[in-house]
Amino acid sequence: MRETDWTRVLGWPGYRVYRHEINEAAKTLKLWVRRKRGNRKLVCSGCGRKLSEMYDTYEREVRDLPCFEFRTTVVIELYRVRCPDCGVKTEKVPQLPSKAPFSKRFEEAVGLACESAAVRRVARQFGLSPSTVRAPGCALSETLGGESTETGSAGHGNR
Repeated sequence: MRETDWTRVLGWPGYRVYRHEINEAAKTLKLWVRRKRGNRKLVCSGCGRKLSEMYDTYEREVRDLPCFEFRTTVVIELYRVRCPDCGVKTEKVPQLPSKAPFSKRFEEAVGLACESAAVRRVARQFGLSPSTVRAPGCALSETLGGESTETGSAGHGNR
């Protein structure tokens, strides 16, 4: 596949794949992405202020949803901006809502799976440790007052 095809498969608006690597033995896919030309809308992650100039760049590796049977990792080129109010901050990227090493849709998929399955099962399904699964998505089910996904008993705590 060409990089333009991988860009369409990834489906991250405003970003394009410029390199890919498939390890068939390990069943992994790694995609390197950067902003498309003309996509220079930089937003400070601290205050949301729109900025026009970058300070520097760096790469961040995040786990995304699997592509077929391949565990997918996206290496995204990010900009740091010098915000007059916040100082040097990383740009805000909609696909990366937190500092966790996961894409937004990966976190959402884990959270959705936690609504109907035990933490250990979800961890096994996504290749994560149970403690990691509790952090990004499963706290949602506990906050909503649903059943505890660990034991299946009502999570009423101390009343």
